Amino acid sequence: MLTRFDDVRIERIAAHLPSRKISTAELFEDAAELVRLTGIEHRHVAGEDEATSDLAIAAARRVVDGPVSRVVLATASPDHPSPGTAPLIQHALGLLPCPAVDLAAACAGFVYALDYAARAVLTGDERVLVTAAEVKSRSLEDAPPGVRCLFGDGACAATVVRGRGRLALDATLLVADGSGHSLVRVPAGGSRRPTSAATVREKLHSVVIEDGAHVFFAAVDGFVEVAGKLLEGVGLSAKDVAWFVPHQPNVRILERVAKLLEIPDGRMISIAKDIANVGGASAGIALAHLLETRELSVGERVLVLTAGAGFTAGAALFTVKE
Repeated sequence: MLTRFDDVRIERIAAHLPSRKISTAELFEDAAELVRLTGIEHRHVAGEDEATSDLAIAAARRVVDGPVSRVVLATASPDHPSPGTAPLIQHALGLLPCPAVDLAAACAGFVYALDYAARAVLTGDERVLVTAAEVKSRSLEDAPPGVRCLFGDGACAATVVRGRGRLALDATLLVADGSGHSLVRVPAGGSRRPTSAATVREKLHSVVIEDGAHVFFAAVDGFVEVAGKLLEGVGLSAKDVAWFVPHQPNVRILERVAKLLEIPDGRMISIAKDIANVGGASAGIALAHLLETRELSVGERVLVLTAGAGFTAGAALFTVKE
């Protein structure tokens, strides 16, 4: 679904990564092979006293400097199954009594949350706080090395408003294909298979990736599909985009996407080597990295791309303003 927006902007955006950084070599005996296959050399890992809400709050404190009408958190690793984690963020920031809600769209979470926020702003909200955060390390203990090496922890936060900020949101495109729903999942802990002694014994609370090759190419296809559909829908091509900002599944997927979209060297933000896949937060972390490390010119276009479990995918097109 393609949606175009009128003068909705990201006012401020920031990222937060836990202080603990762990190399692939520290975690795995076959680190060299895992780095060869994924390109991931490091990831940040939350401390024992840190949960998803803590990371989101740390990122949000860097962007909230005024009233907020609504809070949304994109996450696949909430503090607990119920209630939602967004109200914790709202309370910690003193934003009562505005609405606060969790959104689950896996690695596409940041773009899904941006779309939600943009619609809220256009229908009367003054400012929406978008957060995306993951503590994936807590659901990896029993996963095989090839899965464990893929993920890291972290958060991002952005305020979405009308008429203020350097990044104007021109359009979003969101898609989902439930036929791939079972290929990347945590099997137990929900209503279909509640937590029990048996599910713990059977190690069903870690991330499972079935048919890794299929998932790899599905992610590549998801990135390319949403990029193509969004750009076609607004009458542009990849050559009209100055900066490509994908979520960060692994370096090899990003290399394949860059080749297929014919992205010039240096025009794709690729930081998966140092942060691994931070799920729904990684696109926002990469976007914050772009703004912090590159000189953007007025009129340049920025395309954010995501593809995740579910299968979900989403793209967001921005134009740089003064």
